[in-house]
Amino acid sequence: MHETPPPAAAVAAADAAATRAAFRLVFPGVMVAMFLAAADQTILASALPSIAAEQVALADLSWVVVGYLLAATVAAPLYGYLGDRYGRRQMLLMALAVFTAASIACVFAPNFLWLVLFRALQGLGGGGLMTLAQALIGEHVSPRERGRFAGYFATVFALASTSGPVLGAYLTEHFGWRSVFVVNVPLGLIAAMLALRIPTPRVSPGRRIHALDVPGALLFSIATTCLLFALTSGGHRFAWWSWPLLALLGTAVAGFVVLFAWERRHPDPVIPVRLLAMPAIARSDAVVMCFAAVMFPFILYLPLYLQLGRDMGIGASGASLLPVTLAQVVASAVTGRLVTHTGRVTIFPKVGLTIAAGALLALAAGAGSLPLPVFMALTMAVGIGLGMVMPPTQVTVQMAAGRDALGAATGLISLSRALGGACGVALAGALLFALIDAPADRAAAVLHRALEGGAGTLTAMPESLRTELAERIGGAYRAVFMLLAVFAAIGAGLAWTIPTSDWKR
Repeated sequence: MHETPPPAAAVAAADAAATRAAFRLVFPGVMVAMFLAAADQTILASALPSIAAEQVALADLSWVVVGYLLAATVAAPLYGYLGDRYGRRQMLLMALAVFTAASIACVFAPNFLWLVLFRALQGLGGGGLMTLAQALIGEHVSPRERGRFAGYFATVFALASTSGPVLGAYLTEHFGWRSVFVVNVPLGLIAAMLALRIPTPRVSPGRRIHALDVPGALLFSIATTCLLFALTSGGHRFAWWSWPLLALLGTAVAGFVVLFAWERRHPDPVIPVRLLAMPAIARSDAVVMCFAAVMFPFILYLPLYLQLGRDMGIGASGASLLPVTLAQVVASAVTGRLVTHTGRVTIFPKVGLTIAAGALLALAAGAGSLPLPVFMALTMAVGIGLGMVMPPTQVTVQMAAGRDALGAATGLISLSRALGGACGVALAGALLFALIDAPADRAAAVLHRALEGGAGTLTAMPESLRTELAERIGGAYRAVFMLLAVFAAIGAGLAWTIPTSDWKR
């Protein structure tokens, strides 16, 4: 006579079987899609100085990144919204098509303006890659196993961040900066073929489909665009207290106020503000914003510092990002495993952002004077701290939202990451270039010479100029590292307020 297994064992067995099926059918497609979205940012980091060498104003250089993040910020919640309505696999295929086509357009961009526009188009596709990848895993994997997959995602994200700078540096050094966009094409096609294998679950028969929330999408797009344009324009295009900048900020604030009022009444909103009424989701999203406001500018602007402040070549500066990204890989993988095996969730972002804030404070205190091994060790500490944030916050949000709102909740995470990253890049870039590219003087004039000349340019300069430029760069990066430390500290403080979502084994 066979004994009936206890309920806990039966549930565990079912979860294990579902996890194996998801890994075979779902994970390969979403993994490549997420790799594309993550690598696109870091692969470009090593190419930014070469783009700037083509006589692009340093103050406008951040728009290559901000244009992408702005479009991704707008697109992220829309993909989550449409994925819930029409199928997440179909929307993932659409996002891959837009991203790949825009990558081809970036290769042939005739000038800097067109490059920014094509990067924005690329962001319209890229904004859906992470949102839909995470939602698809949440759709096919039990809550208990999501910690494991969140760790896989974080590992893929960090691996992309690790390989991106090295690959970007190699391609830029040997084939020019346009070649960094070419690699997206075969990867996009592979991701699309793998995504076709993902099963499409049946829509719940009791679910009612409402009219599309077009006003919500427009309000969100206008408010976000005004906010990010204001942040990137302050200090060089417009004075910080000038009426054009204040008008942009006022429009952004008014747009968000009207947006929230509208979305509270809409039965199927683009921005699910009802989810923000849950403390676990609202505070986790705020933590993710702070995390992204640190990670994106730190990785993007570090090669510029190493090339200008440490006189490294393109390849060496790209390879020097390996400590921070490898540390993030390890921390992400370990954190995801610990979430699954211990059932503890909320402790990790608290500790991680505290570590990152401390390391950034140390970098701010010693930028320009720290020995290179100490400097790189501190960047590793930043990577370890950042790697502990995303897996647990993603699990917290998905657990709080429930299955029916997975796409909307995951869209909010992606929105928070994109908005935080865009604001961080914009603010850090405005501060950095305002301090470096000051009124035309000798130090500012030689910046483009250093960018064009590559490694050894600073060494060949007269000592007085070299000292003046080094002091200018060191002071600018001290301010940037301090700003990022503030973001990390705010995130750590918010993490301590997230309601505990731990579970017992």
